[in-house]
Parts: sequence; structure tokens; C-alpha cells
Amino acid sequence: MEFPQKTDTTIMERRINRVYIDNMECQFEVFVDDVLLLRIMGEVTQNGGGITGDYDINQLLLTSGKHEVIVRMYPKFNQSVFGDEGYVNLKFSHFTRETFKKPTYFGDMNAHNGIHIDQKDKQWIEKWDQESQTGYEGDYVAKQPDKFKGLPAYEWHRTFNAEVPFNLTGWRNSVDLKKEQDDEDKNIKNEVFDEYKKIHELFVKRDVAAYSSLVKEREDLITQALHYREGEKKLREEEIVKLIQNTDYEVEPLFKETFQLDFQGYGKIVSLVHRADGEGIIRLKNKTNPDDNIYLDFRFQRKHKGDRLTVI
Repeated sequence: MEFPQKTDTTIMERRINRVYIDNMECQFEVFVDDVLLLRIMGEVTQNGGGITGDYDINQLLLTSGKHEVIVRMYPKFNQSVFGDEGYVNLKFSHFTRETFKKPTYFGDMNAHNGIHIDQKDKQWIEKWDQESQTGYEGDYVAKQPDKFKGLPAYEWHRTFNAEVPFNLTGWRNSVDLKKEQDDEDKNIKNEVFDEYKKIHELFVKRDVAAYSSLVKEREDLITQALHYREGEKKLREEEIVKLIQNTDYEVEPLFKETFQLDFQGYGKIVSLVHRADGEGIIRLKNKTNPDDNIYLDFRFQRKHKGDRLTVI
């Protein structure tokens, strides 16, 4: 089954949907409607440390309706199977510009208590005061433990309902590239790699105009979905211009043998990621600080049969 399953909406407010994620002691990926939201993989997880933060998801939802979230968990780096450790927690909420400090949590995703993907059989559950944004009268409540001890990977998924004040097409009607590769014996990897080489060359030449044209559809989708004001759009554009023109950074060469295909969006989106860490293959390294690296992700679609691949 593919998501979203669209429903009509009448909301007019500039609503932004978001998920708060925290984790420890594992590698993991989070997908919304089979499109990557967050991926934490590789050596950064070796000592068990995790991440904490809010992530906007309007740009992945595209329309109002029923959506699916998938979490794929893996043991921390250099560990082959799970022990007792490892967790990923999710809290879904929405807010408007006016109610930014007073988010409303999704009732079908356990409200402000959120989802705890772990091997415990209890979770702290409390009531919530929306006005003061504080919890009260809490207690530990029995829950179904997620049993992944001894496994090399664990997948969790659930559907939820979300509303947005728009109906964007994005990649939803694009060609199934995975099917093209499997059924028509197309060399999608070579085709995608050719597109990455074009992007790589734009960074080498520091060609801002050509880059802006290349990513325009993606940028328009993101800024519309997240309700950017004109000033905010300008700031976003200026940030990428500064990055492209910053001579402190050099573009790392592309080594095709270190990359692998990554299909998303039920096969309608494709990208190349590095085998070692799952990050983007366009990489900028600071010439004076080798620890300062920037990894850029690009996703491609084919809008119609026979079209070339374009950034989305």
C-alpha cells in the first residue's frame, strides 16, 4: 500500500507538522511515506551517543490524509546484533506561526507522551495541559515491548493522520524507477551518477545560476510546504550561494564504486548514498579544518516515461 491516502481538507491556517526525535545506542532511519526524513548511521554511533531534535515533515506529507512513518533500527556501529540497549522516540505535533510555542500533539501517535520504540514493557504516561504546555499526574503504564535483542535490524511502522493547507504533487505521480530497473533492465545507477556528475561540476565551477535552476522545483516545494515568507526564501537562497562561492571548501572527488542506489517514495525517487555512512555523495571539505565536512543530498524523479531525471 502506498501513502499518502489523500483526504479533502478545509484548513486554511499555515500549519506545520513536525516530529521530535531522540535516540541512543543504535543506528536508525526514519521515513515518512517512504521518503527519508533522517538517517543516523556509521561511526558517529560507535560510542552509543544519540541525537535530539525537531524535524519538519510538511515537505514529505505533500497533502492531507493518512500517512505512514517507518523506523528502521540497526545496532550501533561495529556491533552485529542488538543487545538490551537501543531506542528511538518520536513525538508528532503541529503548530502555526502564531502558536509556535504551543504545539498540538497527535492523538493517534500517543499525544505528548509520544512513541517509545524500545524493549521496555512500561512507559511513563502523563496528562497534558495545552495552555501551560506542561504534563501532570503521571505514572508508568504497561506497553508492548519491541523485541529486537539478537537481531541485526528491526523495522517499526505505523499510520497517522495529518492535515496541511495544500495539495502538492511532488513525486507522487512520477515513474516507478525501481520497476524500470527491474523490469526493463535499465541501468538506473549509471543514469543517476551522470546527474550527480553535473551537480559536482557546478560546485567545482561555483556556478550559482546553473545550480539554482537545477534545484528550483525542489526549493519551490520546500518553501511552499513550510510556508516560507519572501524574506525567509531569500535567506535560504543566500545561504546556498555563500556555500557554493566559499573558497574555504573544496569538492571531494566522486568514486562510483563507493556509492549505492537508494530508492525511496515506493520506487519513484532515487539517489546515491555512500556505502560507509548512508550520507550524500556530494561532499565539501574545509581546506583548513578536515573535521568540517558538508554532505549534500539530492533526490531524483522521472516525471513521465522517457523524461530525463530531475531533482525533486
